[in-house]
Amino acid sequence: MQLAGLARDGRVQAVTQLKKGGGKTMGVRGLQSFLESHCGQACYNINIGKIADEYQKKTGKTPLIVVDGMSCLRKLYGKLNWICGGQWKGYVDHIQEFYKSLTAHGISLVFFFDGNTPERKRETWSHRRLENLKDVMNYFSLIKNNKELEYGKHFFLPTGLAAFTPVIFKDVLGCPVFTCLDECDKVVAEYAKKNGAMGILGQDSDYVIYNTANYYFSINHLNLETLDTVMYDRLALTRVLHITIDQLPVLSCLIGNDVIHQEDLLLFHQHSLKISSHHHHRHSNRPPPEILIPKVATFINNQPSMEQLLNQLPVLARAVFRDENKCHLLSEGIKMYKLDLESQDEFSQKIEDTSNMDIMDRVRLRHINSDLGRHLYTIMRGESYESSTTLEDYSSSLPSGAIVFQGLRAKIYRILQKSVKDGLTQVPEWCMYSGSTLKEPDLVDPVELEGGSPSLEELWDGDKDLKWRTFVDCVHPSLWETKIRTLPPHLVVPVAILFYLQCSHPKPILKDWEMNAMMAAFLSPIRQDINLIRTLALPRIDARAVHVAAIFMKGLVNFYFLLAACDFPVDKMNIVPWAFWDGKVFHHYYLRAKSGAKIEDLCEHKDVILKQFLEMKGLIMPHMPPPAPLRPPTSCSPDHPSRSPTLGSPSKKPRSPYTNATPSTSPPNTPGREQNPPTTLAITKNTLGGKQSRGSSPAVSPTSPRGGKPHGKMGVHKSPQPKSPIAKSAAAKSPAKSPKKMAS
Repeated sequence: MQLAGLARDGRVQAVTQLKKGGGKTMGVRGLQSFLESHCGQACYNINIGKIADEYQKKTGKTPLIVVDGMSCLRKLYGKLNWICGGQWKGYVDHIQEFYKSLTAHGISLVFFFDGNTPERKRETWSHRRLENLKDVMNYFSLIKNNKELEYGKHFFLPTGLAAFTPVIFKDVLGCPVFTCLDECDKVVAEYAKKNGAMGILGQDSDYVIYNTANYYFSINHLNLETLDTVMYDRLALTRVLHITIDQLPVLSCLIGNDVIHQEDLLLFHQHSLKISSHHHHRHSNRPPPEILIPKVATFINNQPSMEQLLNQLPVLARAVFRDENKCHLLSEGIKMYKLDLESQDEFSQKIEDTSNMDIMDRVRLRHINSDLGRHLYTIMRGESYESSTTLEDYSSSLPSGAIVFQGLRAKIYRILQKSVKDGLTQVPEWCMYSGSTLKEPDLVDPVELEGGSPSLEELWDGDKDLKWRTFVDCVHPSLWETKIRTLPPHLVVPVAILFYLQCSHPKPILKDWEMNAMMAAFLSPIRQDINLIRTLALPRIDARAVHVAAIFMKGLVNFYFLLAACDFPVDKMNIVPWAFWDGKVFHHYYLRAKSGAKIEDLCEHKDVILKQFLEMKGLIMPHMPPPAPLRPPTSCSPDHPSRSPTLGSPSKKPRSPYTNATPSTSPPNTPGREQNPPTTLAITKNTLGGKQSRGSSPAVSPTSPRGGKPHGKMGVHKSPQPKSPIAKSAAAKSPAKSPKKMAS
């Protein structure tokens, strides 16, 4: 602990970051809160740069930090506008600065990202998506009622952030980046141990339990400029609790973790540990961690050694669950933390020639190396497709992006189906959309392309024309008749998405002027200059524009999936959002187009932009479906939705993108007509660093922690001293809350 001692002088202002709609789950219930507020010996300020410099002097080795990438999304996004669809150039800039700060101290970085959600956590995943839905509905209610989105209180990860962040680290910065088969925390712990890493950077309390790298640094508390942060010290924790390192997994299981839910331990906590119900948290009916954790540690101290205890799990199960048959839960919970240090590390393999490999092995290799996104290998393994809650207005006539692009995915599934030996009949999809309760998945049938679908092997081993033709056919057969391939490479995919939105459904998804706004945003000179984007002021936020942006970004994630299956007939750097998209810029043009701006105005009266605009629009317009004949509205019209996304039953078959549900908290909107309350939010300039003014702009600084009151004294156990630096500022900041995982 000498190195850490050297760094304690650098005080860090620990800022709690609350992740809404994305990020990582926290494994052990209440452990982080206990460390930060009640165990100063095991949670203290350090400076990563000083630690790395001292590490190099002492060992002569390059300091390696293994990064849990999903934990970093919220911190790295920072104070960029989040409501309008993501500010991608700004986000890339933030990541580059983060990378430079660490590598300036000679630190080597390796990043890991989550794969699919394990089915054992599906119920938890669904519950969190529905909780996210409440936040989204609240945000749209605030927008429509002209109320402010407060800096520090409201935030939601922009759609696509989890999908494209690995591309930034791998293809822009050249870092080693790996995608796991499911959650990455155990893989991170194993990789760090096997490769002698100096530390782990993340925000998952399971890293305190794993016997892995000595240093576990908090990303939530990291100051990106100074590299001050908080370290969670497992050795100090064991000294405070008077247990051993190998007993930490049992501690996790008896507190409550991802395998054993705390709700199933309430009787054990009340009767065996003698924790009175009046000590329980008033909202959660759970004992506070400062009382629970020391009592669990005392209970463990009275048990046999770990070697004996592992042979007596039925006895322990009887004491904990009153049921010996539940010993498998203890076994699974303890085994979860056992690191496999003997098997070959597949993340360090360098395989140059894959031509003789089985297709599943080839897909697995490219999945692990973060070359395909996370959906392709997941589907081929027989697992489900996931689409999380997004910033969509579930009370509007606009469809959900997950449903809009379901037809596209069905065609991708057919390509994958032809390469799966065991067959792939239907693909289960867990998607949040209007009417979904996420109690069961939708089952989607693969759809054959006109003229037949190639297999994955044929695409990957075929020529570029086959890859391109398959991509085009999946979007729309008529796209082949256009000159889309003659567009500048970075405009091919966004125009193809617009073509799909406007031409692949019974009626166009977007209104004509909305399509104009989007194309103007693609071509805008503002989008290309990060300083111009920063100074761009939005007079208001439009609810429908937020939804339209979310649909487009959901489309881009789905198109990345398609292009990966086709072996990227369009270069990867031309299909990333920062090549053509900025949500704030799009919102700027959306408001102008909605107010009646002409095409010449949207093109900034520049002939070059106007010519490109007309070429793009000319690709799409001839292939759009004709307008539907006018008819009187009826009670069963799709413009009169009635089902709440929290109350309706899930669809067993693919839903029409024109069938929407209305949350019970909001009235339906009538398309094509302004409603009361208004659909825009007036905002005023926010002064960063000062108090939040009323009407402050979510476009300026929409991030920061959601405050909360710390627990009062409970009078049973005194908290270990000294207090952690985070607890000292508890009057101003609440402990870091559990971030939630997002799949997009």
